[in-house]
Amino acid sequence: MSAAPRRPRPAAKKAAPPATRAATPARQRRVLPRIAVPDLPDDPTAADAVRRAIAASVDRLVRHDPVVRRGVDPEGVHQARVATRRLRSDLRTFSSLLDAQWTQRLRDELSEFAALLGAVRDADVLLQRLRDAAATLPEAERQGAEAVLADLVATRTSDRARLLAAMRDPRYDALLADLAAAAARPVVVEEAAEPAASVLPPLAARPWRRLNRAVRALGDEPPDAALHEVRILAKRARYAAEAVAPVVGQQATDFARAVAKLQEVLGDHHDAVVAQGWLREAAGRHPEAAFAAGTLAGLEQAEAARCRAGWRPAWDRASVKRLRSWM
Repeated sequence: MSAAPRRPRPAAKKAAPPATRAATPARQRRVLPRIAVPDLPDDPTAADAVRRAIAASVDRLVRHDPVVRRGVDPEGVHQARVATRRLRSDLRTFSSLLDAQWTQRLRDELSEFAALLGAVRDADVLLQRLRDAAATLPEAERQGAEAVLADLVATRTSDRARLLAAMRDPRYDALLADLAAAAARPVVVEEAAEPAASVLPPLAARPWRRLNRAVRALGDEPPDAALHEVRILAKRARYAAEAVAPVVGQQATDFARAVAKLQEVLGDHHDAVVAQGWLREAAGRHPEAAFAAGTLAGLEQAEAARCRAGWRPAWDRASVKRLRSWM
Protein backbone atom coordinates (compact mmCIF):
# COMPACT_ATOMS: atom_id res chain seq x y z
CA MET A 1 0.00 0.00 0.00
CA SER A 2 1.41 3.36 -0.94
CA ALA A 3 2.04 5.91 1.79
CA ALA A 4 -0.49 8.67 2.25
CA PRO A 5 0.55 11.92 0.57
CA ARG A 6 2.25 14.36 2.89
CA ARG A 7 0.92 17.88 3.31
CA PRO A 8 3.71 20.25 2.22
CA ARG A 9 4.63 22.82 4.82
CA PRO A 10 2.96 26.01 3.70
CA ALA A 11 5.12 28.83 2.45
CA ALA A 12 4.13 32.45 2.85
CA LYS A 13 0.48 32.88 1.99
CA LYS A 14 -0.30 33.62 -1.58
CA ALA A 15 -3.64 34.21 -3.12
CA ALA A 16 -5.16 32.08 -5.81
CA PRO A 17 -5.30 33.41 -9.35
CA PRO A 18 -8.81 34.50 -10.24
CA ALA A 19 -10.99 31.76 -11.60
CA THR A 20 -12.06 34.03 -14.41
CA ARG A 21 -10.65 37.32 -15.56
CA ALA A 22 -13.28 39.91 -14.86
CA ALA A 23 -13.20 42.99 -17.03
CA THR A 24 -13.41 46.38 -15.41
CA PRO A 25 -16.84 47.82 -16.19
CA ALA A 26 -16.80 50.57 -18.79
CA ARG A 27 -17.18 53.98 -17.24
CA GLN A 28 -15.67 57.42 -17.29
CA ARG A 29 -12.05 57.70 -16.29
CA ARG A 30 -11.89 57.70 -12.50
CA VAL A 31 -9.78 60.23 -10.70
CA LEU A 32 -8.55 58.82 -7.41
CA PRO A 33 -7.60 61.15 -4.58
CA ARG A 34 -3.91 61.87 -4.12
CA ILE A 35 -2.70 60.91 -0.66
CA ALA A 36 0.41 62.53 0.80
CA VAL A 37 2.14 60.48 3.51
CA PRO A 38 3.99 63.14 5.50
CA ASP A 39 7.44 62.73 7.01
CA LEU A 40 7.59 63.26 10.75
CA PRO A 41 9.27 66.43 12.02
CA ASP A 42 12.22 66.18 14.40
CA ASP A 43 10.01 66.49 17.47
CA PRO A 44 6.63 65.21 16.35
CA THR A 45 3.44 65.64 18.27
CA ALA A 46 1.04 62.77 18.74
CA ALA A 47 -1.16 64.40 16.08
CA ASP A 48 1.75 64.27 13.60
CA ALA A 49 2.20 60.55 14.17
CA VAL A 50 -1.52 59.81 13.99
CA ARG A 51 -1.83 61.67 10.70
CA ARG A 52 1.12 59.79 9.23
CA ALA A 53 -0.29 56.40 10.26
CA ILE A 54 -3.73 57.12 8.84
CA ALA A 55 -2.31 58.57 5.62
CA ALA A 56 -0.11 55.52 5.06
CA SER A 57 -3.09 53.16 5.23
CA VAL A 58 -5.30 55.34 3.04
CA ASP A 59 -2.49 55.64 0.49
CA ARG A 60 -2.14 51.84 0.39
CA LEU A 61 -5.86 51.44 -0.25
CA VAL A 62 -6.00 54.06 -3.01
CA ARG A 63 -2.90 52.72 -4.78
CA HIS A 64 -4.38 49.23 -4.97
CA ASP A 65 -7.86 50.34 -6.06
CA PRO A 66 -7.08 49.89 -9.79
CA VAL A 67 -5.50 46.49 -9.16
CA VAL A 68 -8.60 45.29 -7.34
CA ARG A 69 -10.83 46.46 -10.19
CA ARG A 70 -8.77 44.79 -12.91
CA GLY A 71 -8.75 41.47 -11.08
CA VAL A 72 -5.52 40.35 -12.74
CA ASP A 73 -3.40 40.18 -9.57
CA PRO A 74 -5.02 38.88 -6.35
CA GLU A 75 -2.37 40.75 -4.39
CA GLY A 76 -4.41 43.89 -5.00
CA VAL A 77 -7.27 42.57 -2.89
CA HIS A 78 -4.81 41.43 -0.25
CA GLN A 79 -3.14 44.84 0.01
CA ALA A 80 -6.47 46.69 0.01
CA ARG A 81 -7.69 44.47 2.82
CA VAL A 82 -4.50 45.07 4.79
CA ALA A 83 -5.04 48.80 4.32
CA THR A 84 -8.55 48.67 5.77
CA ARG A 85 -7.41 46.47 8.65
CA ARG A 86 -4.51 48.75 9.53
CA LEU A 87 -6.67 51.82 9.29
CA ARG A 88 -9.32 50.38 11.58
CA SER A 89 -6.58 49.26 13.96
CA ASP A 90 -5.04 52.74 14.01
CA LEU A 91 -8.42 54.31 14.71
CA ARG A 92 -8.77 51.91 17.64
CA THR A 93 -5.22 52.39 18.97
CA PHE A 94 -5.36 56.18 18.77
CA SER A 95 -9.02 56.51 19.79
CA SER A 96 -8.20 58.58 22.88
CA LEU A 97 -6.51 61.16 20.64
CA LEU A 98 -9.34 61.35 18.09
CA ASP A 99 -12.80 62.84 18.16
CA ALA A 100 -15.07 59.93 19.12
CA GLN A 101 -17.97 60.79 16.81
CA TRP A 102 -15.68 61.35 13.83
CA THR A 103 -13.86 58.09 14.50
CA GLN A 104 -17.04 56.03 14.80
CA ARG A 105 -18.44 57.42 11.58
CA LEU A 106 -15.27 56.54 9.71
CA ARG A 107 -15.17 53.04 11.19
CA ASP A 108 -18.80 52.47 10.22
CA GLU A 109 -18.13 53.58 6.64
CA LEU A 110 -15.14 51.24 6.38
CA SER A 111 -16.89 48.22 7.86
CA GLU A 112 -18.97 47.09 4.87
CA PHE A 113 -16.22 47.59 2.31
CA ALA A 114 -13.70 45.77 4.51
CA ALA A 115 -16.07 42.81 4.78
CA LEU A 116 -16.42 42.61 0.99
CA LEU A 117 -12.65 42.64 0.54
CA GLY A 118 -12.32 40.02 3.25
CA ALA A 119 -14.73 37.63 1.56
CA VAL A 120 -12.77 37.70 -1.70
CA ARG A 121 -9.41 37.43 0.02
CA ASP A 122 -10.51 34.52 2.22
CA ALA A 123 -11.78 32.66 -0.85
CA ASP A 124 -8.49 33.35 -2.68
CA VAL A 125 -6.40 32.00 0.20
CA LEU A 126 -8.56 28.92 0.74
CA LEU A 127 -8.63 28.13 -2.97
CA GLN A 128 -4.86 28.37 -3.32
CA ARG A 129 -4.34 26.35 -0.15
CA LEU A 130 -6.59 23.51 -1.30
CA ARG A 131 -5.21 23.54 -4.84
CA ASP A 132 -1.69 23.19 -3.47
CA ALA A 133 -2.80 20.27 -1.29
CA ALA A 134 -4.75 18.65 -4.14
CA ALA A 135 -1.62 18.72 -6.30
CA THR A 136 -0.02 16.19 -3.91
CA LEU A 137 -2.83 13.64 -4.38
CA PRO A 138 -2.88 10.71 -6.81
CA GLU A 139 -4.39 11.50 -10.19
CA ALA A 140 -7.74 9.84 -9.49
CA GLU A 141 -8.21 11.81 -6.29
CA ARG A 142 -7.12 15.06 -7.93
CA GLN A 143 -10.07 14.83 -10.28
CA GLY A 144 -12.43 14.49 -7.33
CA ALA A 145 -10.76 17.40 -5.58
CA GLU A 146 -11.26 19.67 -8.60
CA ALA A 147 -14.96 18.83 -8.61
CA VAL A 148 -15.18 19.90 -4.97
CA LEU A 149 -13.17 23.07 -5.55
CA ALA A 150 -15.53 24.15 -8.32
CA ASP A 151 -17.92 25.26 -5.55
CA LEU A 152 -15.23 27.48 -4.08
CA VAL A 153 -14.46 28.99 -7.48
CA ALA A 154 -18.15 29.87 -7.87
CA THR A 155 -18.24 31.43 -4.41
CA ARG A 156 -15.17 33.50 -5.15
CA THR A 157 -16.67 34.70 -8.43
CA SER A 158 -19.88 35.87 -6.76
CA ASP A 159 -17.95 37.52 -3.90
CA ARG A 160 -15.84 39.44 -6.41
CA ALA A 161 -18.95 40.54 -8.29
CA ARG A 162 -20.38 41.99 -5.07
CA LEU A 163 -17.09 43.76 -4.35
CA LEU A 164 -16.97 45.35 -7.80
CA ALA A 165 -20.61 46.42 -7.55
CA ALA A 166 -19.79 48.19 -4.27
CA MET A 167 -16.81 49.92 -5.87
CA ARG A 168 -19.11 51.26 -8.60
CA ASP A 169 -21.54 52.62 -6.03
CA PRO A 170 -21.33 56.38 -5.34
CA ARG A 171 -20.99 55.53 -1.65
CA TYR A 172 -17.54 54.11 -2.36
CA ASP A 173 -16.41 57.38 -3.95
CA ALA A 174 -17.76 59.15 -0.89
CA LEU A 175 -15.78 56.78 1.34
CA LEU A 176 -12.57 57.51 -0.56
CA ALA A 177 -13.21 61.25 -0.24
CA ASP A 178 -13.75 60.91 3.51
CA LEU A 179 -10.60 58.81 3.86
CA ALA A 180 -8.58 61.36 1.90
CA ALA A 181 -9.84 64.08 4.23
CA ALA A 182 -8.94 61.92 7.24
CA ALA A 183 -5.43 61.39 5.87
CA ALA A 184 -4.95 65.12 5.38
CA ARG A 185 -6.49 66.32 8.64
CA PRO A 186 -7.69 63.78 11.21
CA VAL A 187 -10.01 65.27 13.84
CA VAL A 188 -7.92 65.14 16.98
CA VAL A 189 -8.47 66.28 20.56
CA GLU A 190 -6.27 68.65 22.59
CA GLU A 191 -4.12 65.88 24.03
CA ALA A 192 -2.83 65.11 20.54
CA ALA A 193 -0.71 68.26 20.72
CA GLU A 194 1.53 66.56 23.32
CA PRO A 195 4.90 65.04 22.29
CA ALA A 196 4.44 61.75 20.45
CA ALA A 197 7.33 60.10 22.30
CA SER A 198 5.50 60.38 25.61
CA VAL A 199 1.91 59.85 24.44
CA LEU A 200 2.11 56.97 21.96
CA PRO A 201 3.97 54.13 23.76
CA PRO A 202 1.28 53.70 26.46
CA LEU A 203 -1.39 53.57 23.75
CA ALA A 204 0.49 50.87 21.83
CA ALA A 205 0.97 48.91 25.06
CA ARG A 206 -2.76 48.39 25.53
CA PRO A 207 -3.20 45.84 22.72
CA TRP A 208 -0.19 43.97 24.09
CA ARG A 209 -1.74 43.77 27.56
CA ARG A 210 -4.98 42.41 26.11
CA LEU A 211 -3.02 39.79 24.17
CA ASN A 212 -1.00 38.83 27.24
CA ARG A 213 -4.14 38.39 29.37
CA ALA A 214 -5.80 36.27 26.69
CA VAL A 215 -2.82 33.92 26.38
CA ARG A 216 -2.45 33.53 30.15
CA ALA A 217 -6.12 32.59 30.39
CA LEU A 218 -5.73 29.66 27.99
CA GLY A 219 -5.55 26.10 29.22
CA ASP A 220 -3.19 23.40 28.00
CA GLU A 221 -5.47 22.49 25.07
CA PRO A 222 -7.28 25.68 24.07
CA PRO A 223 -10.19 25.37 21.65
CA ASP A 224 -9.76 26.52 18.08
CA ALA A 225 -11.94 29.58 18.67
CA ALA A 226 -9.70 30.72 21.56
CA LEU A 227 -6.58 30.43 19.41
CA HIS A 228 -8.30 32.42 16.68
CA GLU A 229 -9.05 35.18 19.20
CA VAL A 230 -5.40 35.22 20.27
CA ARG A 231 -4.44 35.58 16.62
CA ILE A 232 -6.70 38.64 16.26
CA LEU A 233 -5.23 40.21 19.40
CA ALA A 234 -1.70 39.48 18.17
CA LYS A 235 -2.47 41.26 14.91
CA ARG A 236 -3.74 44.30 16.80
CA ALA A 237 -0.65 44.37 19.01
CA ARG A 238 1.57 44.14 15.94
CA TYR A 239 -0.25 46.88 14.05
CA ALA A 240 -0.14 49.18 17.09
CA ALA A 241 3.62 48.69 17.43
CA GLU A 242 4.15 49.33 13.72
CA ALA A 243 2.04 52.48 13.91
CA VAL A 244 4.27 53.98 16.61
CA ALA A 245 7.58 52.60 15.27
CA PRO A 246 8.36 55.82 13.30
CA VAL A 247 8.42 57.57 16.69
CA VAL A 248 9.72 54.82 18.98
CA GLY A 249 12.30 53.34 16.65
CA GLN A 250 13.81 49.89 16.11
CA GLN A 251 12.62 48.45 19.43
CA ALA A 252 8.99 48.71 18.39
CA THR A 253 9.84 47.21 15.00
CA ASP A 254 11.59 44.24 16.62
CA PHE A 255 8.59 43.65 18.88
CA ALA A 256 6.22 43.83 15.91
CA ARG A 257 8.27 41.28 13.98
CA ALA A 258 8.20 38.81 16.86
CA VAL A 259 4.45 39.17 17.28
CA ALA A 260 3.99 38.83 13.51
CA LYS A 261 5.58 35.37 13.68
CA LEU A 262 3.09 34.37 16.37
CA GLN A 263 0.30 35.76 14.22
CA GLU A 264 1.57 33.77 11.24
CA VAL A 265 1.53 30.44 13.10
CA LEU A 266 -1.95 31.08 14.46
CA GLY A 267 -3.09 32.26 11.05
CA ASP A 268 -1.94 28.99 9.48
CA HIS A 269 -3.78 27.12 12.22
CA HIS A 270 -6.97 29.05 11.59
CA ASP A 271 -6.72 28.51 7.83
CA ALA A 272 -6.34 24.76 8.37
CA VAL A 273 -9.37 24.68 10.68
CA VAL A 274 -11.47 26.68 8.20
CA ALA A 275 -10.36 24.40 5.36
CA GLN A 276 -11.41 21.30 7.31
CA GLY A 277 -14.85 22.74 7.95
CA TRP A 278 -15.31 23.76 4.33
CA LEU A 279 -14.24 20.34 3.09
CA ARG A 280 -16.67 18.55 5.38
CA GLU A 281 -19.54 20.61 3.99
CA ALA A 282 -18.34 20.15 0.41
CA ALA A 283 -18.17 16.37 0.86
CA GLY A 284 -21.86 16.41 1.79
CA ARG A 285 -22.69 18.25 -1.43
CA HIS A 286 -20.50 15.98 -3.58
CA PRO A 287 -20.74 12.37 -2.39
CA GLU A 288 -18.89 11.22 -5.49
CA ALA A 289 -15.85 13.25 -4.38
CA ALA A 290 -16.13 12.54 -0.66
CA PHE A 291 -12.98 10.41 -0.62
CA ALA A 292 -10.85 13.19 -2.10
CA ALA A 293 -12.41 15.74 0.24
CA GLY A 294 -11.69 13.46 3.18
CA THR A 295 -8.07 13.06 2.15
CA LEU A 296 -7.64 16.82 1.90
CA ALA A 297 -9.32 17.27 5.28
CA GLY A 298 -6.83 14.80 6.76
CA LEU A 299 -3.95 16.87 5.43
CA GLU A 300 -5.46 20.01 6.92
CA GLN A 301 -5.96 18.27 10.27
CA ALA A 302 -2.27 17.37 10.31
CA GLU A 303 -1.37 20.96 9.48
CA ALA A 304 -3.55 22.27 12.30
CA ALA A 305 -1.79 19.89 14.70
CA ARG A 306 1.62 21.13 13.52
CA CYS A 307 0.59 24.72 14.16
CA ARG A 308 -0.77 23.85 17.59
CA ALA A 309 2.65 22.48 18.45
CA GLY A 310 4.36 25.64 17.23
CA TRP A 311 2.34 28.53 18.59
CA ARG A 312 3.57 28.33 22.21
CA PRO A 313 7.26 28.61 21.23
CA ALA A 314 6.33 31.56 19.01
CA TRP A 315 4.55 33.14 21.97
CA ASP A 316 7.56 32.60 24.23
CA ARG A 317 9.77 34.44 21.75
CA ALA A 318 7.29 37.29 21.28
CA SER A 319 6.73 37.80 25.00
CA VAL A 320 10.39 38.30 25.95
CA LYS A 321 10.45 41.31 28.24
CA ARG A 322 13.33 43.11 26.53
CA LEU A 323 11.19 43.49 23.39
CA ARG A 324 8.82 45.69 25.38
CA SER A 325 11.32 48.04 27.00
CA TRP A 326 9.91 50.91 24.94
CA MET A 327 6.41 50.55 26.35
